[in-house]
Amino acid sequence: MNIEYAQASYQETAAARRIAEAAGVKEHVTVPLPFFKDIQTRYHPASNSKPSTVSSAYVPARNLIFYGVATAYAETLAADTIVFGSNADDAQVLPDATTEFTRRIEDIISTGTRIGVNGTPTKIVNPLISLSKTEVLRLAVNLKVPLELTWSCYEDVELPCGQCRGCRMRIDAFAKLKISDPLKYA
Repeated sequence: MNIEYAQASYQETAAARRIAEAAGVKEHVTVPLPFFKDIQTRYHPASNSKPSTVSSAYVPARNLIFYGVATAYAETLAADTIVFGSNADDAQVLPDATTEFTRRIEDIISTGTRIGVNGTPTKIVNPLISLSKTEVLRLAVNLKVPLELTWSCYEDVELPCGQCRGCRMRIDAFAKLKISDPLKYA
């Protein structure tokens, strides 16, 4: 499943579909959440004297809503696991990408869903949470992930912008591993 929201682009959706197809996924679902564009337009975090440790890429309640959507689909599909893909770099600057947040969401799934109340709640796994973006890339290379099918850019453009947080982290990871990125940048 991939979710289309304010930062998501048609390229991200296309990449998710290509990767799902290459992996032999039986059914790939795209869930549009157009209201996120309104949220992002309205979101102006208060600036005060205390500097924030939260990334400027933060989107209000994004992962809370994503987990809700994933849980609803998991429950209708009788799936016992939700796989989340945040990494250690995300967890340092996005409060909704931490293991503590995930643990609390699992508690909510256990108490707030039929399958949870019936004793078989959907579990959340996050296999990348202890890995940096560079370590995730190293793992992807070792697993022979088709990196030419992937997309990291936050912008809705033909070629990755090379400037947003997603692009900068990707470019940095490829540079640290001294390997060529198969994507071309604007």
